[in-house]
Amino acid sequence: MIIGLTACTGPRTEPPERPAPRVEVTQESLRGGDTGAEREGPEPIWSVTADRLDQPLTQLGQVVVVPDGRELRAVDRATGQDRWRHPFPVSYQYTVAGDLIVLSASDGGPLEVLDAATGATRWRAEDTQDVVVQQQVVYDRECVGTGRSAKCVVVARDVRDGRQLWKLPADRFARVSDEALGVRAPYAAPTQRYVAARLNGRTYTTVAPTTGRVGAGRLPSRAWYGFVADGLLVTTDNDPPRGDRRCTVSIATVAAATGARGWSGEVFSGRREDGECAKRLAHDHSGLTLIGSGTRLVAVTAAGRPQMVDLRTGRKQWEGVTSGVPVDGDDRSVLVRRTADEGELALLDAATGATRWSAPDPGLSGTSASWRSSVTGRLVAVSGAAGGRPVVLVHDASTGRQLGRYPGWLAGAGDDWVAVSHSGGPDGIALDLYAF
Repeated sequence: MIIGLTACTGPRTEPPERPAPRVEVTQESLRGGDTGAEREGPEPIWSVTADRLDQPLTQLGQVVVVPDGRELRAVDRATGQDRWRHPFPVSYQYTVAGDLIVLSASDGGPLEVLDAATGATRWRAEDTQDVVVQQQVVYDRECVGTGRSAKCVVVARDVRDGRQLWKLPADRFARVSDEALGVRAPYAAPTQRYVAARLNGRTYTTVAPTTGRVGAGRLPSRAWYGFVADGLLVTTDNDPPRGDRRCTVSIATVAAATGARGWSGEVFSGRREDGECAKRLAHDHSGLTLIGSGTRLVAVTAAGRPQMVDLRTGRKQWEGVTSGVPVDGDDRSVLVRRTADEGELALLDAATGATRWSAPDPGLSGTSASWRSSVTGRLVAVSGAAGGRPVVLVHDASTGRQLGRYPGWLAGAGDDWVAVSHSGGPDGIALDLYAF
């Protein structure tokens, strides 16, 4: 298989099972319907119509990116007017890498890198598989042949121009890890000195992103998370051992460059309302795999309290004063709920674990199809089903004061804005942007 790159000058016209979602209004069934909830808070500064929204909106400079079905759009942050539109031939995911946007086919196929300000295509590739984007490098797997006879390589390219940096022989299940500590989709993770790659299905190997030099760091793949955090190769096993009722998550670390053994130990994942282990260390509808920054990981203690642990030493940085399960957060704040899917909310200071504020149970189930959350510098937003209808709640991150309540789905959030999608009548889904 030969991957072709073409420069352009302008825009073209493994995880555990979760409980089944509750039956409720979905984003597609919002068409032509009424969410039945009252609006509280400021009016939207603009509204636009979208066809389908399966990924969150995000802001880059003066534009808001709208992933609308098989078209990526950028609208003016202040007015909602279109800046550019870019069609894509198949279902895709998008990733933001600095001032660039990477579009890649969801099930393998083409890849395009766009200039965020203009929508112009910087470069493109064909027949890519399992694309992973960091801020400086794009990785994918390329294979000749199919099935057991396939001959595959993992390829790294410079995100700015598509220039091939290296390729390494691999099997047909190989991929670079897309897991990162404290990185929220659709933003790309920072490019560190090493990346975690499974060149075969059994082992995480550390590889230098720009040279392809293989480091000495190796750890067995344990079917959960494998990532690099500030020079550490880290793997987790979030399935408790047989007979263990503490929701144990086992962690192993080695030095990415030298392979020297680091801390290995246990943290815990908290429980859902039904008493079952949540297993994940962040809610899977938050856009995060892991909450924390650097080598500091947010998890739960054996007693059910939120905690921050340094992966380099295993030392506990802080422990919350009351029980709760972390569900979202950033490098400044940690959003905690009484259980992983129900109960009152609290926002903790990420540096100390001190409670900044708490809020009553919003009555929105974390197992609902419409549950979403986002923690930004100034806002905390959550959405879920209330009486079978989706609703979005917006809080001030400093005080916890509720700033808005809107019918619909949480479609994206920034430091000072929240996007809500809801019924747009026969023309599609309406998308409102609220500023705070």
